[in-house]
Amino acid sequence: MKAIRISVDKQENMLDLGPLHRRVADHIQKIIDDPNILLSENPSSTIGSLDGSEWQNSAVIKKVYSLQLPHIQDLLVAFFTGSKNTWKRFTSEFAPDGLIDEATAEEKELAWMPATNDENEGSLGSFRLLMRKQPQLTLLGHNAMTMFFKNDTQAFMAAKFTEKEDYQFLHKLGRDSQGLEKQRRKELVKFCNERQAKKTARQEARRKKAQENAARIAGIAIILDKKIVSALKGNALNDQIKVFKDAGAPNLKQKLPKKADEKRKALENAVEMYEKGEWKIDGDDHNDIWEASEEEEFDFEGIDNEDSEDDL
Repeated sequence: MKAIRISVDKQENMLDLGPLHRRVADHIQKIIDDPNILLSENPSSTIGSLDGSEWQNSAVIKKVYSLQLPHIQDLLVAFFTGSKNTWKRFTSEFAPDGLIDEATAEEKELAWMPATNDENEGSLGSFRLLMRKQPQLTLLGHNAMTMFFKNDTQAFMAAKFTEKEDYQFLHKLGRDSQGLEKQRRKELVKFCNERQAKKTARQEARRKKAQENAARIAGIAIILDKKIVSALKGNALNDQIKVFKDAGAPNLKQKLPKKADEKRKALENAVEMYEKGEWKIDGDDHNDIWEASEEEEFDFEGIDNEDSEDDL
């Protein structure tokens, strides 16, 4: 970062920083190959630092060594190995034989770019402060003011605007731009309204589906027979899990099981606890209890035979 900042002060072209990025990659590899460059008792800053300058705080470097941390070397190598891969990805445009690497000095000068994004970030900060002071100002108005001062437009007008018609033409452009701003605002409002309408529709669909599921579950009889619940599959199994939970089964009050075998086991445990009198069915909404009898057997037909692992 120090080297980047220096290049900014020198107004250096970002396209000329390829050698710097390669030096960083080479230095990272050097540390990977020999971590003692940084982890020895008195590491040399000439070798250990990228630019060869003195450590900012040599006491820190010595303290790390004195701690004798058992895994520090492995961690350091792992860190710089990941850094090397990331650095290679971030600076891929500077790769040998690439467009930037093969560009001539004249071509790089024509495509000059600042070494950092500070100017853009500074402009964004200025825009936020200005809008705070003048909230009525439009984006087009802000851009026009910025270009006016940055491009020294006043000097251009003083030199080139020699006729009354020049100012009249400029006034016409100003009036026309107001229509563009109104159109931009209309499009923004339309986009926000459409996005909110879609969000409301999704919420309504979820609410309606939840109501339908609740009504369906409320009409399903709870099965208090271990033999039956141990053979349930698919939707029937998931429905009984919900029915037992709504009925107050203590082992289903917290986290619900995910796998089919776990669901069947949970239902069997709930039935056992019910038979022992450890819990009772809550409320009056679960009076519909299916019980086995000699005249009636549970109908497994129509039940989905595929176990669903993630239905809940």
